[in-house]
Amino acid sequence: MVHDLLFFAGGLVAGVVNTLAGNGSAITLSLLLGSGLNGSVANATNRVGVLTQTVTAVLSVRPSRRKRFLMRASRRLALPTFAGSLLGGVVGSLASPTFMEASIAVVMTSMLFTLFTKPSRWLAVGERREGGLMSWLTFFAIGLYGGFVQMGIGIMMLAALVLVQRWTLRDANVIKLLLALVLSLPATLVYLLMGDIVWSAALWLAVGSGMGAWLGARYVVRIPAAQPAVRWVVMAAVVFGAARALYNLSGY
Repeated sequence: MVHDLLFFAGGLVAGVVNTLAGNGSAITLSLLLGSGLNGSVANATNRVGVLTQTVTAVLSVRPSRRKRFLMRASRRLALPTFAGSLLGGVVGSLASPTFMEASIAVVMTSMLFTLFTKPSRWLAVGERREGGLMSWLTFFAIGLYGGFVQMGIGIMMLAALVLVQRWTLRDANVIKLLLALVLSLPATLVYLLMGDIVWSAALWLAVGSGMGAWLGARYVVRIPAAQPAVRWVVMAAVVFGAARALYNLSGY
């Protein structure tokens, strides 16, 4: 019962965090690792909450003419993102627990550096948006990474959309939500078919994540003081998750 409440609370916080900054999976993965699951099972179980969260976040964006335009514009990036995620999910589902633990430890440690970067400082100049092979390869690579381990995918997408595609940050945030949904679908399906998901944890994470995404998109995003607090929460989760992954590795 205690674990269930922790998973719900962790999903709730992660949903809010992903709406404001990204890296919310650091919180949920840390909880899953702390509950005793190995890296492979924790990574698979986390996907149910991620899918619920992305669906809720997309639905929580208020309808507008601009949103419809951005949905149409994001279609050309959906295919490489989907294909990369499918391949990444297959690789992740076949990875050994030892390899996944090592990957999580490396990714979480690397994420500490991204927490000091503020995407709001990025500036997209004009309305020019690059397409072609570079964009296809970029979002295929992002999908591949996201299908494999997921953490930090929001920041990667924002960077690509602003710095490569040249969208403004505001538009990039909407497209990011749409592409995150496209990315989460094939990876979740792969892990579901492989049978690695622990449903008792996944469902509590999903309920919490969905509520957190809705609260974040509707209310918390309007609170100026929320962003600094989120960064410290994510930083603590990253440190704990990396330490737990390294501890698990020492037992193999």
